Amino acid sequence: MEKKFTNMRDIARSFANAMNLLRPETENYHQRVAYLAYNIAGEMDYSAEDRKDLLYASLLFDVGIVLMPEEENGKRYYFKDVAGAGLSIIGDVPRLKPVCEIMKIASPEDETDESLFDIDRFKDFAEIIDLSDRVSTMLDSRDAALNQVADICDTVSDLAGEEISNAVVEAFLRFAGKEYVWMEVLHQPELFLTHISDANIVTLDDMIEMSRFMSRIIDFRSSYTTMHSSGVAATAVRLAEIMGMSEDECKMMMVAGYLHDIGKLKVPKSILEKNDKLTDAEFNIVKEYAYYTNLLLKNVAGFEQIGRWASLHHERLNGYGYPFRLSADDIPMGARIIAIADIFSAVAEIRSYRKGMNKEEVIATLRQNVEDGAMSGYIVDMLINNYDNIYSIREREVTKEGARYYAGVVDAEEV
Repeated sequence: MEKKFTNMRDIARSFANAMNLLRPETENYHQRVAYLAYNIAGEMDYSAEDRKDLLYASLLFDVGIVLMPEEENGKRYYFKDVAGAGLSIIGDVPRLKPVCEIMKIASPEDETDESLFDIDRFKDFAEIIDLSDRVSTMLDSRDAALNQVADICDTVSDLAGEEISNAVVEAFLRFAGKEYVWMEVLHQPELFLTHISDANIVTLDDMIEMSRFMSRIIDFRSSYTTMHSSGVAATAVRLAEIMGMSEDECKMMMVAGYLHDIGKLKVPKSILEKNDKLTDAEFNIVKEYAYYTNLLLKNVAGFEQIGRWASLHHERLNGYGYPFRLSADDIPMGARIIAIADIFSAVAEIRSYRKGMNKEEVIATLRQNVEDGAMSGYIVDMLINNYDNIYSIREREVTKEGARYYAGVVDAEEV
């Protein structure tokens, strides 16, 4: 039996909260979509296992939004608009294959494998998510829930037989007739989590695959950060190997590297891509993201080390890091490795405000951080002594992610 590392319920909660950072104007947006979708499928008599597949898809249905052009003049992308782009991000995660099949159904450009799956089921699921997305957009938490029901149901009824099948619309209307539904969807949408058992095993290898795809959501928002997390993960793992960490610790280091910037989903894209020095106010926004990384990861079972390694990568040994202002004694070795891997990858990359540094410049930057008392001289020496090997490993990984990003951008531009 495969060894359990964490569980899907904690991962679902964490990833849903992370995706919500992309829609700061709408609290609990993805939880609402999941709550509605799960219950609409229940009205259609789908099994608990089928509805669980639908739950995961409901939490991740719009990952492709990070590859889409900025929405303008009130235009809004719905599930069918972003499904194709989402496949380029999530397409190689074995545990999420049903999610990919739903995305393929929703995207006219992609073909699903009819020999493996019940196509009618996935067509229903794609439409259920589409409808749940639309309803979640219509909801206004500033008004009493029941004041909105009639207008929402009228709008949904108009979609029947046109954009959404009659069967899905009728199932929604049956569910919508229960008053409690509207209070729950506005104020307790995380109730959907009660349908995901913490016995749903996620191995450490599973977690690597899921954190890799999550890093794409983080990085693909901007062409300047496209390959950053993959570079940090590859660098950190190689440093951990050189320093004699165990196989499982190296795998956890990879997860931490992929997720170290997850809180950056809170940072507006305009700041990520600014071509000039950030103002103090803008830098304060950036400084918050390590706190959000901690917030998103700290309650995931099995992530006790991963969460600290990932969220403390801006802490410094001299006590002048952020956001926790920790001293050297409180910064674990894993976090020190991620911090150095982060700096190494960042200065080697092309950014909006500068070219990537060459080898001599990178080494000088790392040594200056050691002289300033910010970073571990021992770990920096390890990196410098193995520079060419580490750089080549990092370059291989970022090249693969870059190719995936640009292929996804081309697909998104065709929408």
